[in-house]
Amino acid sequence: MTQKQNGRQRQPTEIRRRMLMDAARTVIVDRGLHATTVRDIAAAGEVAVGTVTYHFSGIAEVLAGVLEAEMQGYSAPVMRRAAAAATGRKGLGEIIEGLLGSQPRLTEHWKLWLDFWTLAAHRPEYSAYQSQIYQELHEQVRKIIVAGIADGSLSSADPADAAVAFVSMMDGLVIQAYVPQSRLTPKDARRLLHHFVDSSMEVAKS
Repeated sequence: MTQKQNGRQRQPTEIRRRMLMDAARTVIVDRGLHATTVRDIAAAGEVAVGTVTYHFSGIAEVLAGVLEAEMQGYSAPVMRRAAAAATGRKGLGEIIEGLLGSQPRLTEHWKLWLDFWTLAAHRPEYSAYQSQIYQELHEQVRKIIVAGIADGSLSSADPADAAVAFVSMMDGLVIQAYVPQSRLTPKDARRLLHHFVDSSMEVAKS
């Protein structure tokens, strides 16, 4: 329930955190993590700096919250569609088409992740979080590949290694395709990752 204080409506803590993360997302996407300050987030959220510092310990915690929301709102639905696809090969296709698109919303998504990868390289607590994310992603992709082997749409001697290779290839293409002025486009990235799957997990023709 909302409350009023000094004539202004006061939002519950979780709603206020959500509003601040939305404001932070906009600023970080526009300026980059390392050029974003708590004051910038407060200005974007139209609150006092103290309100931001009350809800978050610093920029790093804000980014972690933004990324968690990104995973739940964008990445998770893609992975659910991939897991529910008719074949394993179509499942990998859902990941490729869903996560390597050209739409501005997806470009923003990867800008946030590129900033987080940089942060994780210097902060152990965030590298641990990143490691957990990759473990879960590798397992999700492994299950899709196993399903593809069972339905005859994919072939792999080691689904776990194939999953790591797929995710690593995708990450490398993301870094090249979503950096401004890159010669590699998201369309190129999709084509190359589809080719990687077809060449490395192709079902042998009898």
